[in-house]
Amino acid sequence: DLGLGPALKALTEDFTARTQIESDFSTAVFRNRLDEEAKIALYRVAQEALTNVERRADATEIHVSIRGDRRGAILTIRDNGQGLAKTQTQESSTPLGGMGLRNMQERMEQLDGALLINSNKNGTTIEARVPLSHMLPPEADSPAKSANLEDAN
Repeated sequence: DLGLGPALKALTEDFTARTQIESDFSTAVFRNRLDEEAKIALYRVAQEALTNVERRADATEIHVSIRGDRRGAILTIRDNGQGLAKTQTQESSTPLGGMGLRNMQERMEQLDGALLINSNKNGTTIEARVPLSHMLPPEADSPAKSANLEDAN
């Protein structure tokens, strides 16, 4: 009910309170224009990424951001941990080895989006991209606003 930005901020703050891993959250407001399916998928990707950081990364800080650009919405989670093991990124059956990573990838594929992972010994960056097709039209064009304008006349 809060919207994706506030929900991700609360998730990040709860993560810090629970793990004592320093975090920051930033957003470039794009007026909550993602459809419900995209909001849920991005939130679940963030949950899974933070779970992976907590369990495996040995990180001391994370950075979470959500922003929009000409191509859609981008969620980025970056940590300063030890990076992903080669078996997690190069397993033979799939480009992403761990179950959580596969789940994140599948969520993005269902939206015709993309999941990009860059990992080395200095940390991991996960970027989840949702295309413009999951952006809602501006609020001014919504039926509820139109009805309110008609009532005023």
